[in-house]
Amino acid sequence: MTVMGRIRAAVKTDLAFIHDWLVLEARDGEGFVYNWHLIEKALDKGDMTVFTDAGGAVGFLTYGISPSSILQVRSDRQGQHIGRALVEDAIRREEALNNAVLIVQCEPKSSVEFWARMGFEVHRNTGYSDHQDIVYMQRLSKIPHENVRGDDLEMISIRVYPSSVLYSDSGKGTPDRVYYTMARFNADNRTLELARRVSVANEPMLRDPVVEICWCGQIFIGKAKHLEAATIGLKLTPNHCGWYLDVINLPD
Repeated sequence: MTVMGRIRAAVKTDLAFIHDWLVLEARDGEGFVYNWHLIEKALDKGDMTVFTDAGGAVGFLTYGISPSSILQVRSDRQGQHIGRALVEDAIRREEALNNAVLIVQCEPKSSVEFWARMGFEVHRNTGYSDHQDIVYMQRLSKIPHENVRGDDLEMISIRVYPSSVLYSDSGKGTPDRVYYTMARFNADNRTLELARRVSVANEPMLRDPVVEICWCGQIFIGKAKHLEAATIGLKLTPNHCGWYLDVINLPD
């Protein structure tokens, strides 16, 4: 379905129009109009986008894709893919910044299904907040690297464990996640160029995730946050929500 309208950065004149329809849609003391100071603050910081049609702004998103995001579409325009368009635009901008792990708070909780359709999954937030009834979801980037193609690729496996694996006497046990991707070995600079990005979320449930990289045997195992992981090629996302890997630097 083609969405009629356009997305742009919000400007001051959008606020009065948005405020009017937020007031009309508030019910029983609930509604984003009660977070109006947060919306104004986002605009002042340049962190707000709007979807506009001929009549004005009918949807908006603050703070990109983050736990502080506020996404709302005017009720008579819901179901027309406006929210999807705003989120897809924000994801493109986040990925351009290499924010390979994105986390949102699902409020209201009924938004869980929307975020699932947008490619988000549960973010296990034990320890993330004192309020365990708050729902977070995450999206892990899997950007394909179109230049890494051909018959000369080899398989890489990347396993993610909780930090307890480093202190266990009974072996590594079952990994929390396993990723398989193909890669090209570059003998000149001793790197493995991945066919697609692998992203690791900094989930509190894992208490400092441990990453194991295997290619013809183990190359590396250690905490994602440590310098040794950065040396091997694991990069911290600018939003500090996790790490991503595009190229593996092989040890000498």
